[in-house]
Amino acid sequence: MKGEFVKMPDNGKVSIIVPTYKETDNIVPLVERLNKSLNYGNWEILFVDDNSRDGTEEKVKSLIGKYPVKIMVRMNKRGLSSAVVDGIKATDGSKVIVMDADLQHPPEVVPDLVKALDTNDLAVGSRYVKGGSPGAEWSASRKVISAVANLLALPLAPKIKDRMTGFFGFRRETVNPDVLNAVGWKIGLEVMAKGRFKSVTEVPYTFAVRERGASKLSRKIMGQYIKQLAMLYLNHYQISNFMIVGGIGYLINIGIYSLLLNVPFFSSGFVLPGNHYYLFPFVLSSLVAIVSNYILNKIWTFRGWKENRFGGLRYLAMALATLVLDLAFLWLMVDIGHVPPIGGAAIAILIVFIVRFLIAKKWVWVREK
Repeated sequence: MKGEFVKMPDNGKVSIIVPTYKETDNIVPLVERLNKSLNYGNWEILFVDDNSRDGTEEKVKSLIGKYPVKIMVRMNKRGLSSAVVDGIKATDGSKVIVMDADLQHPPEVVPDLVKALDTNDLAVGSRYVKGGSPGAEWSASRKVISAVANLLALPLAPKIKDRMTGFFGFRRETVNPDVLNAVGWKIGLEVMAKGRFKSVTEVPYTFAVRERGASKLSRKIMGQYIKQLAMLYLNHYQISNFMIVGGIGYLINIGIYSLLLNVPFFSSGFVLPGNHYYLFPFVLSSLVAIVSNYILNKIWTFRGWKENRFGGLRYLAMALATLVLDLAFLWLMVDIGHVPPIGGAAIAILIVFIVRFLIAKKWVWVREK
C-alpha cells in the first residue's frame, strides 16, 4: 500500500543520502563541493557504506565536526537500493536528496533540487530535459542500453523523461520506505512508481566523467533491473494474465522467427536484399503471435470485460501499428547496437509488449461497470 498523502511539517532540514562502496577517493571532494554549494540552512549528509574496507569509513569520520556528515556501515547487507532505503529510515529531514558518491552527479546541482522541492513533491535530476546531457563519456552501446531501459519504464513514470536517474529528491511525506523494493540499482524508478506525488519536476544536469574509482555497471545489474521492472509492472498494473499471454506469444514469435531465419528463401536476401534479410521473417512470426495473443486475451486476460465495437479490428490495427515499432526497434538493435537478430527481436518484443497492453486496455476492451 502506498498510504495516504499526509502533509507533514517542514522542519527545514535537508537529508542527503549517499550510498557508497569503495569510493574513498571521492568522499572529501564530494563533501567539500556540497558544503560550498549548500552554505546555508540546515542540512546533513549520510553515507551508507557497504563495509568497503578501503578507508571510506575512516575518511568520513575524519570529516565529522567540520561538516554535517555521518556514516552508517552495513556489515551484512549489499546493494544501492537497500542502502538508500536504510538511509531514508535513518534520517529525518523534510526534504530528502539521493545521489551517487562518484561525483558524476554534480554537487552544484543539489541546491536546484532542494529549491524545486519548495513547490514540488518530487524533483528529478534529468539528463534528458533542456540543459541536461548524458555527458561525453558514454559509448554508443551504453547510450542504446540506457535509452531502451528508459523506454521500458515509460508507463511507470510517464511524466518524467529521465526514469533511469539515480539523482533525485522528494518531500519525506510522499514516500513510504517500507513499500520500496530494495533490489537492484534503480531505486529512483522505485520511488517514482510508488511515491504519492501531486507535482513533479525535472532539474537538468550533465552526467560528469568519473575521475576516481570504478563503474559498477555490469550484466548482473542489468539483470536485476529487468527483475525490478517486472515486479513494478505487476504491482502497478496487475497485468499478470496479460504477461502470461504475452509470454506465450513471445515464445511463439521467437520460435517461428528462429525457424524462418534458417530458411534459405529468407536468409538469401531474396525478399529484402542486403543486410536487412532478418526483417521480413519477423513480420510473419509476429502476425502469428498477434492472432494467438488476441484469442488468449479475449478468453482469459479480459474475461468479463466488454469488447469495444469492432474490437477485433481495433486489436488488429493496434497490433499492426505496433509491429512497425517492433521493426524499428529490431533495426535499431541489430544495425546500430550490433545485437544478433534473435536477441534484437527479443528486446523489441519486450519493449512493444508494454505499449500493446496499454492500448488494448484503453482502446479494445473496457471493464464492465
